Amino acid sequence: MTSEKIIAWIKKDLVKKTIGVIILYLAVSICIHAYLFRSEDVIIWDIKSYYSYLPATFIYFDLSLDFVYEVPGKFADYIWPMETPTGKKAIETTYGMAFLYTPFFLVGHLVALLTDFETHGYSRPYQLAMHFSALFYVWIGLLYLWKVLRRYFNDRVTAFTLFAVALGTNLFYYTTVEAPMTHAFSFGLFAVFLWRTIVFYDHPTIKNILVSGALAGLIALIRPTNIIILLVFFLWDIKTRTDLMERLRFFTGKAHWVLLMASVFVLVWVPQFIYWYNVSGQIFFFTYGERGASFFFGNPQICNILFSYKKGWLVYTPLMVFALAGIFLLPRRVPGAFPAILIFTIINIYILASWWSWWFGGGFGLRSFIDSYALLAIPFACFVDMGLRRPAWPRWIILVVMVVLIGYNQFQTRQYINNAIHWWWMNKEAYWETFLKRHPTERFWHVITIPDYEAARKGVYRELKSPGAVRHLAENQDALSWHEPLSEQDIITWITGKLWLDNDWQHRLSPELFYRYGADTLTVARVKASWMYDEKGFDYWDKRISKELIIRELKSDTLFMEKVIRPQAEDGRLSADSLLLIYATERFCQTREECP
Repeated sequence: MTSEKIIAWIKKDLVKKTIGVIILYLAVSICIHAYLFRSEDVIIWDIKSYYSYLPATFIYFDLSLDFVYEVPGKFADYIWPMETPTGKKAIETTYGMAFLYTPFFLVGHLVALLTDFETHGYSRPYQLAMHFSALFYVWIGLLYLWKVLRRYFNDRVTAFTLFAVALGTNLFYYTTVEAPMTHAFSFGLFAVFLWRTIVFYDHPTIKNILVSGALAGLIALIRPTNIIILLVFFLWDIKTRTDLMERLRFFTGKAHWVLLMASVFVLVWVPQFIYWYNVSGQIFFFTYGERGASFFFGNPQICNILFSYKKGWLVYTPLMVFALAGIFLLPRRVPGAFPAILIFTIINIYILASWWSWWFGGGFGLRSFIDSYALLAIPFACFVDMGLRRPAWPRWIILVVMVVLIGYNQFQTRQYINNAIHWWWMNKEAYWETFLKRHPTERFWHVITIPDYEAARKGVYRELKSPGAVRHLAENQDALSWHEPLSEQDIITWITGKLWLDNDWQHRLSPELFYRYGADTLTVARVKASWMYDEKGFDYWDKRISKELIIRELKSDTLFMEKVIRPQAEDGRLSADSLLLIYATERFCQTREECP
């Protein structure tokens, strides 16, 4: 076959072939991961809550979760019920994901029934079925996204966009590794909803608006903040102020259609309302609120959520920079999509940045943005289209950068799996420590920092020391010597360590300091340490730290403590701590010859 025939074959049905390649690559990646990890690790973390509706409903017929306690410890690793205000046990999440899992769960259950595997809902057939669950919905999402993109772009742009979104973003990880998380499923639903929105405005009928209402209800059931997808529905294809007024007149005249859409939306939620009322006595039961979770709309972490080394979306999914840039190309290329996508994106960023845990727990990159990739694929395609229309050298620069970033996403995914990118303890120093390294270094474990969850629940964002960092700083403090005057840097380092590590000192780090200097506790501690040094001066801190170092030495001298300190303390006149301070002062004066 000549090269011309090969190229002609590739060009024919290019998008179909691209989707086929994507699905094959994703399937092989899932098989490799499932084989390496023996399929026993996929129902984890939040997935345990999403999934628990299924065994409770189809195997144990017990949504009260009493079966969890019939055999002590049997389900301790699988089901994490919460207690409601009525004292009943409940599943923390909504049933939306369980609904989407159901076909795969039933296949796993059938295999378990026909084989020797346990049929309790968590043996290998169930786990393996969950591994492949997201792939189906991503496939559906790609097919519908193709329908959308081909209305505005040629096959080359459409094929490249689908390839980039599927393999060049963290959608890849949440399709192949932590597949049953919500994000790949929501990506598929967003794509279908977008297509149905277009279909509705092409053919505005009651049937089409009911379908859109049901889809919106399911999307919001899975992740309630995604209710803003309705903005896309009502703002789609509005290009001018005149279009907006006509749209208002249309829905005013069809108010009963809107009511029908809202009714179908609510109908999807009715089983959830019944469940919540049964377990809590409330129709609307904010389960996350019971855990102390909330939004801080007055303190959105927009810069952090986009650019931080901790979990910044554009740091760990840099390809999406082109999608954001492409939004401003929409007015000329796809004008009907511009207001809807721009307003949705701004509000989505604001809402996600206002959640108390703006990094959304453990995960690869800012996973909550994955849901909207079906929408952002349109401005991304705009940028690709613009690039392909440029002269040769700018065109190749744009394409090469995009291809490199797709490959970089694949590399970062491997880093994340190998813990070279930590699931929630990253910072600038840790990022560059393992940059382009497949595995974490020893120093990496010393520089990572832990988010302070208790402070975050109050809207205060700061980082705490990791176990490795604690050891590292403690070793540096142990190296200090009091026999000669300490340097200014040694003093500030010592005060920093106290503020960072010692619970009795941490109250000095006020919330105002974190608002002013950022979330990193070590950075704030260094600033405060410099202030404290300047306030008291060198002589005060040199003497105080030296005495503490001497006391540490005395305490390590077992014979001195047994023969000198303990007998004197037992006389009752002075405590052991007071005696140690007296001896430390004497030793400091004798050595330094600074006392009268």
